[in-house]
Amino acid sequence: MDRLKGKTALITGAGSGIGRAGAMLFAREGAAVVVAEINPDSGERVAARIRDAGGRSLFVRTDVGDSESVRNTVAHAEETFGGVDILFTNAADVPLINLRDACATDLDEEVFDRIHRVILRGVFLCAKYAGQAMIRRGGGAMVFTGTVDAQIGCPGLDAYTAAKGGVLAMTRSLAAGLARYHIRVNAISPGFVATEPQAVFMDDPVSREQIQALHLLPVPPPEDVVPLALFLASDEARGITGSIHQVDAGYAAFKCAHIDVMESINRPSREREAHGRCESPPSS
Repeated sequence: MDRLKGKTALITGAGSGIGRAGAMLFAREGAAVVVAEINPDSGERVAARIRDAGGRSLFVRTDVGDSESVRNTVAHAEETFGGVDILFTNAADVPLINLRDACATDLDEEVFDRIHRVILRGVFLCAKYAGQAMIRRGGGAMVFTGTVDAQIGCPGLDAYTAAKGGVLAMTRSLAAGLARYHIRVNAISPGFVATEPQAVFMDDPVSREQIQALHLLPVPPPEDVVPLALFLASDEARGITGSIHQVDAGYAAFKCAHIDVMESINRPSREREAHGRCESPPSS
């Protein structure tokens, strides 16, 4: 239970989903956790749960796409816990992606920019300022959350996959650039994960069957994804950097590229609800 003892972890998007599961797990393993979340209610709730369980945690409202906000969060981490040792990035506007992402020929340019602001720019800013804190600390570990959709292709998610593809590319280049500072950079690539925003698909019998059929194993909850992030953040992975690890229930191994998965999954939703041009569930 002490794999992260003495370390401080800054986790973005920590108010829900994979970020929340990671915050709870990292805290149980001894880390002081900075809950970086744009939603104050969910962010403070997670931080309070960690403290109630005997852990150390600080909530800081964070807009990952805003430079000043990210700098403020890193400063709070250093002031409160003495530094930053781990960065675990998860922030994403999933409802926006589900409802507005589309094929590039049909994609609203503002939607493309908004998705990239949170996902790609957000990871860049967090890596920049948390990375500076890690350099001051003498080293650290970054774990980025990507998606298998950025590696194998998925119709109707062009903004999301482009942004996550940039995150995966940045994983390798940052690993090369930061190794001299004893900072490791790795990424996990989930498949579809049963988080709260995906309930609209998982609660629909037809959509759930379509999604499950694309996986070799049961669709996992966030708690089944974050142990890999914990390993990569811990000293057990001290020999690993610049790598991308799939944790996708066999999704990438099994998915057929010629099947328009998004169209198949979303057809029942579109038939029930006329609004929303593209209700495409991102994998993570």
